[in-house]
Amino acid sequence: MLIPVSLFLALALAVFSYSQGQGGPVAGLVFFGVLFVGALIHVSQPLIEKSKPMLPGKSRR
Repeated sequence: MLIPVSLFLALALAVFSYSQGQGGPVAGLVFFGVLFVGALIHVSQPLIEKSKPMLPGKSRR
């Protein structure tokens, strides 16, 4: 679900960037930057879930 959300968020931000007069290359960088961050979160999510039990703080019962 994260990938489609990041796709449409990237598209919206790229269109907004282009409409503000930034130009096509900047809008493309915004689009691919947001997509990259969404994919990075998606790929690193299993690692985060795996490391949650090792975090200090809450006691495990």
